[in-house]
Amino acid sequence: MLYKCKNCGGELHFDPEIGKLKCDYCDSVYDVSEYEPNSDVDLNEASETIEQYVTPNEEALNTRKALDAGFEEATDDTTDHKEDLRLYQCPHCGAEVVTDKTTAATTCIFCQTPLMLQENMSGSFELEWIIPFEIEPSQVKTLYQEYIRSKPFYPPEYAAANVIKKIKAVYLPFFLHDTNTSGQVQATGERTFTHTHGDWIITEHDVFELSRGGQMHFEKVPAIASSKTPRDAMDSIEPFDYSKMKPFSTGYLPGFLAERYDVGFEQLIDSVHQRIAHSFDAKLMSTMNGYSSIKVQGGTMNHEDGHTGYVLLPAYILFMDYDKDEDALIAINGQTGKIVGNIPVDKKKMIRYAIIHFILNWLILLVIAMALVIAL
Repeated sequence: MLYKCKNCGGELHFDPEIGKLKCDYCDSVYDVSEYEPNSDVDLNEASETIEQYVTPNEEALNTRKALDAGFEEATDDTTDHKEDLRLYQCPHCGAEVVTDKTTAATTCIFCQTPLMLQENMSGSFELEWIIPFEIEPSQVKTLYQEYIRSKPFYPPEYAAANVIKKIKAVYLPFFLHDTNTSGQVQATGERTFTHTHGDWIITEHDVFELSRGGQMHFEKVPAIASSKTPRDAMDSIEPFDYSKMKPFSTGYLPGFLAERYDVGFEQLIDSVHQRIAHSFDAKLMSTMNGYSSIKVQGGTMNHEDGHTGYVLLPAYILFMDYDKDEDALIAINGQTGKIVGNIPVDKKKMIRYAIIHFILNWLILLVIAMALVIAL
């Protein structure tokens, strides 16, 4: 669904600063709820289905046809893997928009019209929730500049002027899983202490058999459902505030990229259980206090799985092809602004800094030595 301004007919974009849909042409603003199917707005006038705006080019939907059309990579930078290319036609300017097969929302790079691909948001890809962007693009520059100050040896390619314009705002697919976990853990706790008795120094070493058990409810444990985004990076920009989660509406998407999942939850359940087990064990172990050392002997754990929801979470993402062996990633939580990045070290800059630092220290020592000579 694309949303049109009721005042001038222009396309609406979701504005994170005000949390509403905004028209770039006349500055009119609307609540997302005003464009829901059960609202009072006549959606036939206020919006049109994606099929009317973005019609899949049937001859180019297979990758072979997209390549035959002369495209080697996506026009919106969503992929450079030829086998994942998909071709659509922009309804406003008629340009061919090439994107990744998992893209659910994008923007025509030629006329900036927001485009949403309903085929990637329906059926098995139907979404339940979304956390809207709260960090607007203008804030990303400040966040990145503050972050890069802690990385004095960053390469010139990572200067803010070179990076900010490349960072993309994208809604990433996650599964949120609920489960009840129960179990127990057995361990031995050791306690050693020394005291004197007359002329004797006595050391006592006690060993205790420990057992702890319990149950915990885990709610909305996240798992990234995109094979293109490193899980460690997404774990690092957590947490998200799920109290601000909204029922899914395409009204939050205009102006942003969005992806559908390409990793099913059945492929993620083991890693989710491992994450839950780590937290559960840590909670049980935290009750074993007062021992000099603890050795785990064994334990059991059971998961009673509950609801699994499909959600889009906001992030700013940039992959930097700096090292031949590894892509460097910068990720920003689009709700809280938390930033992480794999920033490489510029060896030339580090050596230059070491030389300057050595010379300055040498000059300082020289001045001190001359002052001492004069004093004598």
